Amino acid sequence: MRLKTAFKFLVIAPVLAALGVMISERLTLRKIDSTQKPPNWLTPRWPKGTITTVSTDDGAELVVEMSGSLSGPVIVLVHGLSADHHCFGPIAQALIDQDCCVVGVNQRGHGGSTVGSAGFGPERQGLDLGEVLHALDLQDVHLVGHSMGGIAAMSLLTMGPSSAGKRVISLTLLSTLADTSGNTRQFFLGLSNRDWYQRLIDHPVHGPALARFTLFGRTPSRQMVNDALELGQRCPTPHRIDASLGLLQFDIRGLLPLIDSPTTVVCGVNDLLTTHSENQRIADLIPSAEMISVAQAGHMFIWESPEQITEAILKNVHTVTG
Repeated sequence: MRLKTAFKFLVIAPVLAALGVMISERLTLRKIDSTQKPPNWLTPRWPKGTITTVSTDDGAELVVEMSGSLSGPVIVLVHGLSADHHCFGPIAQALIDQDCCVVGVNQRGHGGSTVGSAGFGPERQGLDLGEVLHALDLQDVHLVGHSMGGIAAMSLLTMGPSSAGKRVISLTLLSTLADTSGNTRQFFLGLSNRDWYQRLIDHPVHGPALARFTLFGRTPSRQMVNDALELGQRCPTPHRIDASLGLLQFDIRGLLPLIDSPTTVVCGVNDLLTTHSENQRIADLIPSAEMISVAQAGHMFIWESPEQITEAILKNVHTVTG
């Protein structure tokens, strides 16, 4: 009798779990469809500027776009995994309105940039960023990195007394990571190499529901979700996978005290991908770093709260320039 009961449970439990997931997804999509988009929301696009291609020492071609006042403070923005420089569109425009020169760097394999022979990895991404600053002869740079872009920025600034690192006079880190050494982090990065996971992301029902919970702190509008999914789909799947796997076993925590630029770490309180506690630890390890928490915001708080991000960047600019 007990065996029959146990067998029934083993059969019914997965069915009930799947049914629960389906109901949850449908309710989530209903909330998304009923949520108003932010006032004046448009699909993020980088303000039109001058597009340049920078060649790296391993043969990669990095696409860079520079916009705004050439005489203003230079702010270099570096995007995260599966994104491109267009994700910073609202923030870049707000900075241009403050007479800044904004530079959008597309990391290798993203935004039309090629990969090169060295492949992916935090150290390589830091070297890429340094080569961009050197090739464009950018001085007194205010460096901003979101997620994997923050990893590239920290990698550059912990490489020692390099000429490229010396070009940076302030650092703003947005929802990033200093290590991927935990088992949970290793597991989720490894998922990128699973075909079923890529199909899940691209599925018309599962994809939007997954994006709501992993990317946003509060329920986004349907257009914002669609914009986020389209942003990720612009990055070729093999590059998304290889860039994710390139982050495995990354740990730069011991080098963070080497960063001597004025630094602000900003993170959404509800960020599930790069958690608030992980970003707080980064702020604790960088000398004189300031931590800013954004309430009710998730990993894509660059869209949810662009005004606060812009304010944090400009605060660093004003701190350095007086």
